[in-house]
Amino acid sequence: MNVRLARLTAMTALLSLTYALSQLSLRAQSPSPSPPPVRVKLGDSIADGSILKPYKNAWKIVYAFPGKEPFLMGTWSDEVSKVDINGRHLLKRTQVANYAKYNIISTTINVFDPKTMAPVYSEFKRSDTGESVRRDFEGAVVKYNRATSSDANHPKNGQVKMEQPIFDYHGGMYGLLLATFPLRDGFTATLPTLAEERDAFEWTTFKVGKQEMVEAGPGKQVMAWPVEVDEADRDHSIFWLTKEAPYVIKLVNIIPKGKWVTVTISMI
Repeated sequence: MNVRLARLTAMTALLSLTYALSQLSLRAQSPSPSPPPVRVKLGDSIADGSILKPYKNAWKIVYAFPGKEPFLMGTWSDEVSKVDINGRHLLKRTQVANYAKYNIISTTINVFDPKTMAPVYSEFKRSDTGESVRRDFEGAVVKYNRATSSDANHPKNGQVKMEQPIFDYHGGMYGLLLATFPLRDGFTATLPTLAEERDAFEWTTFKVGKQEMVEAGPGKQVMAWPVEVDEADRDHSIFWLTKEAPYVIKLVNIIPKGKWVTVTISMI
């Protein structure tokens, strides 16, 4: 009985050890869970705008509808320059999208503090409708002056208070803002922002992918990080970003609203 009990005990111990080793092996083979997004506040040092230098860039805009051949919509210029306002050393981003196929030009201006990436003011104008808006950012308060397409000659003034001070991602900073954050595979963060189509607070989350080669104009390629922003029921955007000017190399934007369209913006 003692010999049989000893054998049974040894076998049980062996089986337990085998099971424990198999579980360790499975855990080693399983991918590590993705880290939760870093929740950023305006002013956090994780956004490093000191990398930004003045530059000029231009892209072509290509539209693709399901089942149809892609076509050239127009061009998009992008320029960052230095500007001083009330003794503050700021940067000014000017983007002009020329949708030549439909004779529409939109102009977006963003003035911001590169030390914190805090927005100072933004302006948007659209040529075909007369629509325009200017926003001034003062802490958590956003003041606006807006003219709609139906009443372009009578702009309306107002202000809204956000839950906290915000980044101006949707107002035109887009990939340039994201380029100031850590660009490493797997890094993800969520930012306090102003909603794209209404004056309301929202969080915008992005995730950085593995660095890869991407076209950067005719006959040129650079290594860039793909950065995804997936906004449910709205846009799914992938920016290819670098830490050197012009920072935003390429953008693919999938818009599911209305007629599904894929917009590709690449350097020319």
